Amino acid sequence: MNRKKAVGMACLCALGAAPMASGIELYVSPQGSNQGVGTKDAPFQTIERAQQAAREIDTGKPGETVVYLRGGTYSIDHTIKFDARDSGTETHPVVYRAYPGERPVSSGGTVLGNWEKAGPTLYKASTGGMEFRQLYVDGAKALRSRHPNTGEFLPIVRWDMDTRKIIMPPGTLQDWLNFDEVEMYLQQAWSISIMRMETYAAHPEGFALTVRNPERDLVFKRKYPRKRDKQYYHLENAREFIDQPGEWCVDRKEGICHYLPRSGEDMASAEVIVPQVETLVSVQGTLDDPVRHMRFEGITFKHSNWTMPYDQGYLNVQAGQYTIEPTVGNTQYVGRPPAAVYVAGAQNLVFKRNVFTKLGSTALDLHYGTRDCEVVGNVFYNIAGSGISHAKLSDPDVEFHTPYNPEDKREMSVNDRIHNNYIELVGDEYGGCVGIVGGYSTAVKIDHNELRDIAYSGISLGWGWTYEPNAMRDNMIRWNHIDNPCTIFADGAGIYTLSEMPGSLISSNFVSNVSRPEKADSKLSSKCYYLDMASGGITFDRNHVKHYDHGVERWFFHQPGEIKVTRLDSSMYPGIIEAAGLEPEYKDIKGLVE
Repeated sequence: MNRKKAVGMACLCALGAAPMASGIELYVSPQGSNQGVGTKDAPFQTIERAQQAAREIDTGKPGETVVYLRGGTYSIDHTIKFDARDSGTETHPVVYRAYPGERPVSSGGTVLGNWEKAGPTLYKASTGGMEFRQLYVDGAKALRSRHPNTGEFLPIVRWDMDTRKIIMPPGTLQDWLNFDEVEMYLQQAWSISIMRMETYAAHPEGFALTVRNPERDLVFKRKYPRKRDKQYYHLENAREFIDQPGEWCVDRKEGICHYLPRSGEDMASAEVIVPQVETLVSVQGTLDDPVRHMRFEGITFKHSNWTMPYDQGYLNVQAGQYTIEPTVGNTQYVGRPPAAVYVAGAQNLVFKRNVFTKLGSTALDLHYGTRDCEVVGNVFYNIAGSGISHAKLSDPDVEFHTPYNPEDKREMSVNDRIHNNYIELVGDEYGGCVGIVGGYSTAVKIDHNELRDIAYSGISLGWGWTYEPNAMRDNMIRWNHIDNPCTIFADGAGIYTLSEMPGSLISSNFVSNVSRPEKADSKLSSKCYYLDMASGGITFDRNHVKHYDHGVERWFFHQPGEIKVTRLDSSMYPGIIEAAGLEPEYKDIKGLVE
């Protein structure tokens, strides 16, 4: 008998269970004990304790090892890491599954308590040194204090390239308390630039604002996104901006959070949650030893954190990737935002019917070395960054126009499928992020997803702005419904592509309710479908559009490669409207949106 089989038999005896053809069941509950034996009547308390036990099960026999997560909140204070030791096999997968009828929640949040009066209606609490950029009160997301208020924006006057200052209109800047902790959110066409403010001085046109470094060097040296006169902005995180119930700010130097309660909220009893863990779950194998045949089903992932913009700002280049070096012109190096659930070096991994919500950056990232993985029937909503990220875009040390052609083909993300997911309200903080973003994807299938109310593009596939051969090919985007994309940012689309990807197909999608954002760049518009620079090797076939504004283009091909366009008159195919989006088996998942 091999060692793992022997240990597995010993584990079964400890669990008081017998080996069955159907496999093994382990149980976890927030009310359990890690000194328990992992049965239904004596469950473990933590996922990691169940993980230890699951590693000892012999997966050589047909069946499943199922770790049942009972309902409740699993508060985690560090990343739960899975690797090749957690693998199953084709005939014996390892499954982390919600117990039937219950909803387990994996939360990286911490309670922020001991609130006290800071004025007639304002409250304050010590942060205890915690850093966070989101705050949730009794389950509802609070609004970071801003000026002007939500839905309103102000225009700058112009950029002064000689002095590296931004000229602001009269009356727009004041000596706010902690001026250097106030952040400027500047809308630059298809992306946001979040810059911390340093100083300002009187100017004949109003004020000359100096933003802090590294943002100043980065934004003034890069060519794109373009810097234009009268671009719109708003400011965040000053105590003086708190003028509406539900707004909050944090004084990092003093370690104090201020909050103005909404009607009915009692700060003596309210549950206030702030995120503290950047990546909740990591599934990472190696190219030599990938994670195989694992499944995550019915789990809610919430309250992930990302605080880098506090110390470096955030200058979105495109699709959530951000500038990291002060390069000249359009030569740029970019960083990739972290994800609440991160995957690399994995095969036959499945995420099914999970909920990703209240997350501080990307929700789910299948980064590299993924093959035959499936993301199906999940809900993504209320996400600060992108919903799903797939495949490599640019590594930090590679200039972002460089085609990706790895010597080791195992690095590539191949034959993954993203389908029947519901995605709503993503990119609400890091504008320019995307519902589903694919980089150098190979044979990815993106189908039957429903996306609504996206700040920028719904689905974005491709990277590099290159006509040269690269890792991308044989991709399919079919039967998706994208409604109300580009709510804030322009020069995007319901479906957007870049670069050469031979053998690819965009077909039978339905894009609706596209309008030109009122405060977006006046020289740019939104599109329903946008095959941008170097998009080539694509067949574009019978894609439907409906309810789009004047000034919005249905199909826009900008410096593309070879594209085969067939059956462009979508009005001939009304059946697309009924068939696009979630298939009947998954329509119920929209009920999981709180």
